[in-house]
Amino acid sequence: MSDITLRFTAACESETAQLNRLGEVLNEEQRVLINGLTLHLEPVARAKAVLLEELASLSVLRERCLFELGIDSQAALNGWLVDKPAALVAWQALQSALHKVQAINDLNGQFINEKMTRTDEALKVLREAAISTLGYERNGSPPSLGGGRRFGSV
Repeated sequence: MSDITLRFTAACESETAQLNRLGEVLNEEQRVLINGLTLHLEPVARAKAVLLEELASLSVLRERCLFELGIDSQAALNGWLVDKPAALVAWQALQSALHKVQAINDLNGQFINEKMTRTDEALKVLREAAISTLGYERNGSPPSLGGGRRFGSV
């Protein structure tokens, strides 16, 4: 196996291992979101940020190998991998890990959007309830939360 093939394979394997760690953190994020443990989101977000930075660095190594090989498309990569079984296995494992992590991340994004929608709805109800207890403006219109006249005030 050539040096470039070894470096490419090692880069893919390193990225795959890092993606698997990211998947574990995303699973933890999901558990935190599902259980409403909002205070635990900050350490999870920090861990996720560190892993994403490390992944970016690792991907540069793989991309450098592809650049050195003159590979600039998926078709060219597929052609190069045909007679390199170890590199092909490493590449496929990387792709599989990436799809898994993307699916978990997408699901977490859906959970976050649902929670944001519910929070916005709850805030709207609370604002409307607060406004209804504030009285009226001088012109008789409903007050804003920032002020207005109280019933019985001059």
